[in-house]
Amino acid sequence: MLKTGFVCPFLYCHGCPFAAFGCPIGILQNSRDFVTFNQFGVILFTLGSLGIYGVIFGRAFCGWGCPFGTLHDLLSPLNRGHKDRTTDYQYLKYAVLLLALTAAWLASDTVFCKFCPSGSLFAALPFRILNSGFSGVGLYFYIHMATLALTVVLAIIVSRFWCRYICPLGAIAGIFNKVGMLRIHLDDSRCKQCNECLEGCVMGISEKEEIGYSTDCILCGRCVERCGEEALSFRWGR
Repeated sequence: MLKTGFVCPFLYCHGCPFAAFGCPIGILQNSRDFVTFNQFGVILFTLGSLGIYGVIFGRAFCGWGCPFGTLHDLLSPLNRGHKDRTTDYQYLKYAVLLLALTAAWLASDTVFCKFCPSGSLFAALPFRILNSGFSGVGLYFYIHMATLALTVVLAIIVSRFWCRYICPLGAIAGIFNKVGMLRIHLDDSRCKQCNECLEGCVMGISEKEEIGYSTDCILCGRCVERCGEEALSFRWGR
């Protein structure tokens, strides 16, 4: 955890030259070292922080705060994402989370960070720009550039591709949509079954009843904006 000591509630690279928070996935990948040196408090603080964020906001930080998600939104005019409601591989991100933590534990290294495209954009590139005379660029820099380029291409093909299928932090945050205090409420008496809300969903949710509850929902509010009948609204509490 850097500078402030707080854990960031969205995907965030601690390698960024301007980093002020700790990346939760980066911290959890160091769990083996924390266990070895009896620093269980760091793990508990990280999990507790994610739990507090999740119970209050669900996965809303993915829709309102994540800078890497913002990149996907900027790319959305180039893709067909507003009509793409494919969620066949929505559980892949849980496999990525398990693989990242397992690989980090076995290797005693932050393996996922060496491939993370968010780190590519917010750490590898800024470092290279700010240190143009640095001659130590190695293999992992080019791997970062490759994963970033691949992610951009996939985001153009499928809206919020990374957020839907890969992001390990999205996998954790999405679980809390079932219990989070921030909700998107559907008023059935107002709903005209036009499905305009679903057509505008960048995460590909296909059922109105899943809005605000699905582990894929990022509570971005586009469905609320698109509903001409005002059948959807943000609310606090169950």
